Parts: sequence; structure tokens; C-alpha cells
Amino acid sequence: MRQDTGSGTRPAYGVLIAVTSAVCFGTSGPLAKGLIDSGWSSASVTAVRLGLGSILLVIPLVLLRRPLIENLRRAPLLVLAYGVLGVAVVQLSFFNAVRYLDVPIALLCEYSGIILVVVYDWLIRKRRPSLLTALGCLVALGGLVLVILGGEGVGDVDPVGLLWAMGAAVGLAAYFILATDDFARSGGTVDPLALAAGGLLVGTVVIAIAGAIGVLPMSADTAPAILADKEIPWWAVALAVAAISTSLAYVTGVSAVRLLGATPASFIALVEVVASALFSWWLLGQTMAFAQLIGAGVLLAGLVAVNAGGRRGISTGTKDLEAGSALQTPG
Repeated sequence: MRQDTGSGTRPAYGVLIAVTSAVCFGTSGPLAKGLIDSGWSSASVTAVRLGLGSILLVIPLVLLRRPLIENLRRAPLLVLAYGVLGVAVVQLSFFNAVRYLDVPIALLCEYSGIILVVVYDWLIRKRRPSLLTALGCLVALGGLVLVILGGEGVGDVDPVGLLWAMGAAVGLAAYFILATDDFARSGGTVDPLALAAGGLLVGTVVIAIAGAIGVLPMSADTAPAILADKEIPWWAVALAVAAISTSLAYVTGVSAVRLLGATPASFIALVEVVASALFSWWLLGQTMAFAQLIGAGVLLAGLVAVNAGGRRGISTGTKDLEAGSALQTPG
């Protein structure tokens, strides 16, 4: 990844952009929870986020004069798989998870998908993880157990919500794998911003079709959402989910990778967990038990070790593929 080492302000600016992206992604769970609690189905929130988000994401493509259709034609199967698994499955599973779990817990479970990427890389790609990566996986799993069992009582975490959160983790793993794996090269390099826009469009179509044929319940309500003990118009919350949590988050994420490179940007992406916890406390009044906070710290420490020991191997490849690998997580 090209970096401007001759400028002292470029890395600092890149860090600021990366943190902005992580914070924007961190708003998605609390805002979506507000809509869900006001009567929206998870599928409807997902459709609105992906649909409006993809439209808003096309705007910078037009302004930057990047040929969206030409990019997507280079690897249509990649874009399709990315849209279904890396976008639709992640978003729908996560929003279903927050129906039953507090947002920070659901997000921490989703982040365990990074461990699945390491397992895939080891078993399928035949790349043995480093000792630091392996230890990081074990530490992260231990932290995840504390998060799940560390509530007010054993079994305090709803098993249905946990299953949805694990589904989001699988989708997150697919998100990283599809953006970086070898078969992405076979169809030609796809501009990361175009891949994000195409993935959102595909995800929107998948959710819309599933809703139209009755596979997914689609319902919405014009009642205001309750956030920070205040009534907020539903349309304002829906627009915020699309504009801030999706479009702005993706655009700043791409920019951060261009400025910093894949590995530093993926480390900073962990700020999303902290941001989500703060927004959940402020907007929803959700807090975590002391043992869960300890588990969250252990889990994040393990993921940092996984990143330090393994992300270089996962994110190798062409410049565009490296950029695609560290688009901030789609929480």
C-alpha cells in the first residue's frame, strides 16, 4: 500500500479518518435498535440501511468518476457473493441479534468472526498461523466466554440472540475472505469503493426479494424512536442509519485504508466496539456487567494479537485487494 512517508500530517489525518469511520459504524446498532423497538422488523431496518446507503454511496463514485458498472463486470460472482454473505447476512443477522441482546454484546460476538478468518486461512489456504495469532485466538475465545456468561447470571444472554450474533460472525468472516482471497484475483481487481457499493446493492435486492416472497417479515412503523429518552422521528433515524452508519462509514473507511494501509486501519477498526458501547449507553441506556467488561477487554486484546500476528498474511495481494481487506467491519 502506498504511503506518503514524507508528510507528517498524512498519517495523522489517516488516523482521524479511520477513527471517524469506526465511530460511524458504531452508531448502526443503537440507531437500528431504536427503530426495532418502535415496531420495525429487522429485515425492514436492513433494507432501509442497505438501500439508502447504496444510493448515497454511488454519489462519491460519480464524483470521483469511477466506472461502477465496468468495475462490477470484472468479477460478478465475487460481487454477488460479497453482497449476499458479506453484506446481507452480516446486517440481517446483527440486527436480529440486537433484538435479543444488548448491542455491545452482539457486536463483540460478531467480531469473533475474525477468528474464523484465521481458521479458514489455516485449513483452506494452508497458511499456518503464527504463535502470536494462535495465542490471540485463544485469548479472544476466553474473553468471548466471559462476555456471554458474565451477566447477572449464567445463561443471562438469550440463546436465540447468540445464534444470530454467531451468524453475523460467519458473515463477517466472509466479508474479509471475499475481499482478500485468491479467487478475487481470478475475475480481475474490483475497486474497493465499487465493491462496497455493488455489495450494498446486491444485499438490498436479496433482502427485498426475501421480504416480497414472505421469507423475511417486513414491517415498519411511523411511530417515533426513543433515543436518549427523547422521541426522534422515524425518518430521521432511518436517514442517519443510511447516511452516517453506512455511506459515510464506508467512504471514510476506504479513505483511511488509502492513507494508512490495511493493517493499521484494521487495528483502528476496533474503536467501533468502544464507540458502539458508548452510543448504546447514551442512546439506549444499555450497560454491561463488570465481568462482561473484563471479558470485552480480554476479547479485544486477543483480537489485537490476532491482527498483529496474522493480518499481514491475510491482506497480501494487489493494492486494490489490500484496500478492500480493511474496509471497516460492517457492523
